[in-house]
Formats: sequence, C-alpha cells, structure tokens
Amino acid sequence: QERHIKLGPLDFPADGIALCGCAKNPKIYKESCEEGIGAAMRVSIPMKNEHIEAEGIVADIDLTNCNACGLCSKRCPYGAILVNEEKLPTVVKALCKGCGLCAADCPKECITIVHYSDEQLMAQVDAALEEEPGKKILGFVCHWCALGGVDMAGVSRLQYPTNARLIRVMCSARVPIKLIERAFEKGAAGVLVAGCEFPTCHYITGNYACETRIKRAKKIIGKKGYDPEKLWNVWCSAADGPKFANTMRDMVKDLKL
Repeated sequence: QERHIKLGPLDFPADGIALCGCAKNPKIYKESCEEGIGAAMRVSIPMKNEHIEAEGIVADIDLTNCNACGLCSKRCPYGAILVNEEKLPTVVKALCKGCGLCAADCPKECITIVHYSDEQLMAQVDAALEEEPGKKILGFVCHWCALGGVDMAGVSRLQYPTNARLIRVMCSARVPIKLIERAFEKGAAGVLVAGCEFPTCHYITGNYACETRIKRAKKIIGKKGYDPEKLWNVWCSAADGPKFANTMRDMVKDLKL
C-alpha cells in the first residue's frame, strides 16, 4: 500500500522504498512505465545522498513494565515493532513513524512517543483547562489534516467560537482514553477529537483505530458518570476549514455554551 493515495502515491510507508506498477495493483503497460520512471526519480535522491533522514518522533518501550502481550506489534501499521523469542518487543527506529497508536493502546502504558509523551499531553490538558474549564471545549487535532483544516479556517477568516483549546498530536490514534477522561475530570464542557478524513490517513490506519477507540471511550466515560454525548469527533482534510468551523459551532450550540 502506498504512503498516501494523493500526497505519496509512489512512496512505500517505509522511507527509501518506492512502489510502482503491478506491485500496487493491476495496471496497463503505459501506467506501469510512467510510475516506474517516477519511482526511479524518488529513490535516486536517497541513493545519491547515501543516507535517509528520519523524524526523531519515534516510540520507546520501557521493558521493565512490559507484560509481553504483543499487542503493540500487532497494532503497528508499519511493522516497526518486532517481538523476540521471549515475546519482548523492540522498536525498529528506522521504520517507526511516531503515530502513537501503540502507546495509546498499550495496556501497561510502557510505551512513550518522543516529544509526545503522556505526561506532556496531560500537562497541556491541565494548562488548557486551568481557568473556567466549564466554558471550554478541548480539542485533540492531528498534525497532518485536522490541524491544516484549523489553519484553513483561520486563513479563510471563517468565524467559529473562541472557547476552543486545541492540542496537537501527530495522529488522532495517539489520543488514549485516559487523556479524554482527564479532560472531563478537569471540567471540560466538551471534548473533540479531529483526524484525517476517511479513507486516507497519513499513518495508514490511524483514523480507523481512533474511531474504534472513541466508541469504547464513550462507554467508559458513561460508566464514570460523564455524558458520552459531550465527546465529539470530526474527520476533515487540510483544505476543509468550513467543516471544522461548522463542527465547533455545532458543539457550542449543542452544549449550550
């Protein structure tokens, strides 16, 4: 599967590998040749440089707390977590993209995403809701699409309520249920999780994983006495500023803020 159907149609999820022709899906000869030329151009750059630059945002596993369940290895969309004979996981840094899906799903909370640790995100939640939390909507927005939609709304001068406090995450799949719980514990009027529009995601299946987790989160916060209808989600592209602005207006109207 390509990295992104529009933004990276020739790129494999792993850096330095190109995907073209019938390796993706059945194609006619002309299309295969055209993609082959494009793929050759893509890989010529790292071949000339003799190295690949990777992001420093990667997963790190604390094996002292790991119970060797293997869930992180199964959940990783990039196959970046390998399990040895003792069933202990190891992160292949060159393959990891730092989406955070593994950290959010880890039952022992022993996985940390560099620069986006649970402690850092919790501190942002606490700071955002320090004053008058009952009048604020806390939003977790993915770096690639949803945040672009927020910027587009601003550039387009679209009006939406000013009581939103947004926290950036690399992927909507990085938002664990405990982070949503923390927001409601601090008194947030509502919580919004915004990610890439279906069916695309910059981290392959991140938005699908987030959608499943939000359904579970609503059941969990409902059992703890919070209104699950105050947890919203929206999937928008980087060019869809109006969709984000409309969602914020709808939330404020529904929550009667």
